[in-house]
Amino acid sequence: MKYKDLDRKMVSETRKFLMLFFVICIGNFSFSQSASQSKSPGEKKLKVLVTGHLGYVGSAFVKAFGNKYDIVGYDLLEGDDILDYDQLKRRMKGVDVVVHEAAIPAPVPGKNFNDYFRTNVEGTANVARAAYESGVKRLIYASSTTIYGIEGGIPFSYPISEGQSFVSQYLKADDLHTRDIDLSYHMSKVMAEQIIAWYGLNKKMETIALRYGPIDKVNMGTHVSLENVVQATDLAVSSKDKFWYEAFSIVDGDVDFIDISKARKMLLYDPKPAQYNREQIIAPFQDRLKLGH
Repeated sequence: MKYKDLDRKMVSETRKFLMLFFVICIGNFSFSQSASQSKSPGEKKLKVLVTGHLGYVGSAFVKAFGNKYDIVGYDLLEGDDILDYDQLKRRMKGVDVVVHEAAIPAPVPGKNFNDYFRTNVEGTANVARAAYESGVKRLIYASSTTIYGIEGGIPFSYPISEGQSFVSQYLKADDLHTRDIDLSYHMSKVMAEQIIAWYGLNKKMETIALRYGPIDKVNMGTHVSLENVVQATDLAVSSKDKFWYEAFSIVDGDVDFIDISKARKMLLYDPKPAQYNREQIIAPFQDRLKLGH
């Protein structure tokens, strides 16, 4: 009986020991898990420099995604100049992505080709060079649908594909000489995008061109809402894919003469349709027909 009692006692003590050991192990595992989680506060925010961050698109992007990214603003209104290469280089320290919005828009009274060239082309060259030499991973350029040969939101020819040769649209426009059009802005965007393309195609730095038309302009054929432009910019910044220069057309969901299938597939761009009625959308085309264009 004594041996049996001893055996029972040993079994009981063994069970207690095993239970205590199990509890300690589980406790240590849980502690190590919580400790490791506390050491990983989350994925590091991308540091994004936005040129023209006080402008129409730049300010909307910063407002929408200022908490998602570590934003560095760069704007002429605050004394920042894209023509100052050294200043650009200093500000790009530690930057992951550059969103280049700064430019002279069209039309601006009193501005000539030299003005557009200096800011839109030389300025873009400075931004690209500073980004590359600072180790920036990706440069996103705010391009324009005007490079397709579009004036006032109306294309010189239809339809338009994302892979279309943009320079040819100007060269092949038979009635170009009859138009009272200043192409200074248009050509500055063409040349600036060529600079962006060079860095990407030569795999110096990832580059993306977002080609969008008049923003929130009801009477423009290639209309696009500010919301859709900001969405596309965010997708271009955050995409995990590699982009050795890709150009995407960014228009509203109901613009069907510009192909945005590549943007949908590669950027997962899902534009909302414009909140305009049919008459407002076709008005510019009707006006063009009346003018015999």
